Amino acid sequence: MTEEERTTPPKKPAGRRSQGILPAIIVAVIALAAAGVLIGFAAGHYTNRTTTLTTTSAAPAVPSTSQQTTAASVTPSVAAGAHTFVQFACAQCHGDRGRGGVSPFVPALSSIKTSLTVAQLEQIINHGLGESANPKKPYMPVWGEVISKTQVHDLVAYIRAGLPAVGDTQPVPVPAGQGAAVAGAALYVKYGCINCHGPNGLGGVPNPLSPDKTIPVLSGQGFRQQFNTDAKIAAVILSGSVIGKAPIVSMPHWGGIIPDAQLQELVAYLKTLK
Repeated sequence: MTEEERTTPPKKPAGRRSQGILPAIIVAVIALAAAGVLIGFAAGHYTNRTTTLTTTSAAPAVPSTSQQTTAASVTPSVAAGAHTFVQFACAQCHGDRGRGGVSPFVPALSSIKTSLTVAQLEQIINHGLGESANPKKPYMPVWGEVISKTQVHDLVAYIRAGLPAVGDTQPVPVPAGQGAAVAGAALYVKYGCINCHGPNGLGGVPNPLSPDKTIPVLSGQGFRQQFNTDAKIAAVILSGSVIGKAPIVSMPHWGGIIPDAQLQELVAYLKTLK
């Protein structure tokens, strides 16, 4: 045997080498497949968890385009005037955003926004306007002793700005199908009764030049004795109580403004008061 033959290792048969490699490849493939399954499961599992957490996080809501436009297009004074317009039931007589359509005797404010001066608008708001002697026609109340000077200023600013749309100024919703008294309680706020007669009809709003120095309460024995029937309560709502000129605060005529069904609901609510 030569030196080369002694130092060279013998060659393994090709068949045996293939038999050794093939199981290793199979094992590797199985391992890779298993790893892929685990990675896919983990990725799906944690992706789902991340998505869930993102969905339920308390991130601040992004305002809608209309809300952003509203906030950018009106001044704080005009926005405050829009809220006062609804709070004091101006919308119930002059229509949504002053566009009229409620009564032929009540003008649309959108058409007079520039025809009247600031001083004229303030005079009307503070001192009222209309035929006080005719209860069949609406009479705008005297607001001077009830609404502040700032609120009057804001109202005028809102009117002269063209009564633009301002977010969250819708009148209080009136529940349906929950009884007349429940609907009447909402109407008491919607028609602005609460501004003069107080929450729950308890009064407390001064009327210095009136005989009793205050706006009457709508609860208690005095009210019950004077208005002891549904018809009497309805009549005073429709005809109002115009007891003199400004600065005496007078109750407006609601005849021609409040529908009969809502009138009866208001009566039902007033009868529940203390």
